[in-house]
Amino acid sequence: MKANEKSALPGFPWKGKFTTKDEIDQYFSNPIGIQCLLCGCVYGSLNGHLQIIHESSHDEYRSLYGLPWRKGLVSRKVSKRLSSKLTNRIKNGSFKPKPDNKACVEMIRSGAMRKDQPYLSRIKSEKAKGLCKKNIRHTREDYEKVLSVMLKNKIALREACMDENLPASSRVLGYAESNPGFRKKLIDTYYALPYDVQARTGMFSPQFYKDLKRLKAKGLPNTEIGRQFGISYKTVKIRIKRIL
Repeated sequence: MKANEKSALPGFPWKGKFTTKDEIDQYFSNPIGIQCLLCGCVYGSLNGHLQIIHESSHDEYRSLYGLPWRKGLVSRKVSKRLSSKLTNRIKNGSFKPKPDNKACVEMIRSGAMRKDQPYLSRIKSEKAKGLCKKNIRHTREDYEKVLSVMLKNKIALREACMDENLPASSRVLGYAESNPGFRKKLIDTYYALPYDVQARTGMFSPQFYKDLKRLKAKGLPNTEIGRQFGISYKTVKIRIKRIL
C-alpha cells in the first residue's frame, strides 16, 4: 500500500483507527464525499482511487482503518444513488439476486475468515456485558432501589433499569410476580409518578381517573385536559370512554 506522502494533504496519511460505530458513521456522513485517509482527498467513491493511486485493495484499506468489511467505500450521495438503481432493477426484473453461501463456506473451511474490526468487537463486548447482567443475583435491597430511582427521577421501570448496577426490568417484574408485597409497592410507585409517565406505560392511577372526571365535569375540552396532564388529547379521549 502506497501512501503517496508527497501529494498528501497536511495531516495525512491518518495514523489512527476507528474504534466505535459513531466514529464510523461520522466518517461516512460527509455530504460532500468520502475522504481518503491516506492522502486527504475527497471523492464520490474511493474504489478506483485506492487501486490506482495507492495500489491498495478495498479490504486492505478497511483493515488499516477499522472500517466495516461490507461497507461500500463511497459517499452517502453515491450510496443512495446506487441503492436506488439496484432497487429499481430488482423491481423491474432486470436483476435477480441469488443467495449463494458457497464462497462463505469455502472461506470458513480454509480458516480465512476475517477478524472483527475494533468497533464490532466493542459492540459484541457491550452485548456480552448485558447478558452477564442477567446472571447476577440481586437482593431485595436492589429491587427496592429500583423503586427509589423511579420516584426520585420520575421515570418508568424500563428507564430506571437501564442503570447497569440495577436489575433488568424483566427481573423486577418476575420478582414482583413472586412477591405480592413488592408487587404492591411497584404498583404504588407507578401510581405516584407524573401522569405523562403513567401514560407512557399505560398504567394509570385511580387518582388520574378522579382528576380526569373532575376536569371533564368542568367542561374542559380534551386538548386542555391533555395539556394540564402532559399527555395527548387522544389518550384523554380513550381514558374518558372508560369512565363514562
